[in-house]
Amino acid sequence: MILRYFLFSVIILFASVKSFAQHKSLNLPRYDQKPVHFGFILGTSKLNFSYRSQSQWPEGVYNVRLGPQLGYTVGIVSNLRLSKQFDLRFIPTFTSGERKLFFDAIDPSDGSRKWIERRIESALIIFPIELKWKTDRIDNHRWYVLGGAYSALDLSSKAKVIDDRIFKLQQNDFGLEVAVGLDIYFEYFKLSPQLRATFGKGNLKVEDGTAYANSLPTLNTQMISWIFTFE
Repeated sequence: MILRYFLFSVIILFASVKSFAQHKSLNLPRYDQKPVHFGFILGTSKLNFSYRSQSQWPEGVYNVRLGPQLGYTVGIVSNLRLSKQFDLRFIPTFTSGERKLFFDAIDPSDGSRKWIERRIESALIIFPIELKWKTDRIDNHRWYVLGGAYSALDLSSKAKVIDDRIFKLQQNDFGLEVAVGLDIYFEYFKLSPQLRATFGKGNLKVEDGTAYANSLPTLNTQMISWIFTFE
């Protein structure tokens, strides 16, 4: 699924290049000389987990399966020009969505073995610092790659809720982000479609003593985002 998403994104980017390469006039010719500029982002995100399971499952649990879901992303862009090829960017972002875990386990309500679903809502405020490397501009477009680190706060965290029927996540997280994209210069603004991958490094699992939590020693954020930046 991730490969299909990536290939679709690459096709869109190349189609954009082909379309705008036909324009001979140079839009926003002095745009990249500005020391600071601002903008906003809109996009969709596929929220998921990566995990490491126990070498031996706890009693009553036999397997676990992930259920990634789509959410949305909005944010504000602050861009500082460092040189002709490099920018430093701070993009506070809000991402909302849902993730699912499916446990092949014994249902305590009736003693039967079944796939038990746990839905986990997330409302993430993400604070990333990114370094942007840009190619030379070709007519009205240029390619770029991004890399950076982030910290995050989950406003929907139920880490302190006492309820064995929910799967709890820690409120705080941190990790790394990488992205590839294309800057397209229009007459009055710049549009940048971007494919971003997020890899959480913080262990989100809450030690609540349940068999479901005990079956996953580590649980990390993983996210693929298709984003449009307007600057």
